[in-house]
Amino acid sequence: MTENRFQKLLRERKDDYKTWVPVYCSALREYIYFNSQGFNHLRFKIDNTPRKPKETMYKLGLLPLVRSVIHMATKVDKYQRRLSPIGGSRTKILKEIEYWGLIEVVGKQNVKIRVVLRRIINSDKIYFWSVMKG
Repeated sequence: MTENRFQKLLRERKDDYKTWVPVYCSALREYIYFNSQGFNHLRFKIDNTPRKPKETMYKLGLLPLVRSVIHMATKVDKYQRRLSPIGGSRTKILKEIEYWGLIEVVGKQNVKIRVVLRRIINSDKIYFWSVMKG
């Protein structure tokens, strides 16, 4: 894997991601929003340490399937509410956060994909947080 290939994929996915509009999720009966925190989580772990390029490319490769999973999901596979750090490694603020896991088989190759969504308690919107194979 060359640095150029990684940088090109990162730039292409980021440019595309910036154009995404909210997607309705039947499983939650709410619209799901996309912000820079969700995209950055594909590149950095919760403590703000960078993911390995191979792991980042894996997640970026699944990114085009995210909206289909959110749109097609009819039930929540997993729900969790816990205290989690926000703000990266420099800020150690703990907030209560809700997480939802959605799983659907999508794409041309019928791949089982898990999408993680999150909402900080006392916030009104649910945001995309992560993606991985199911």
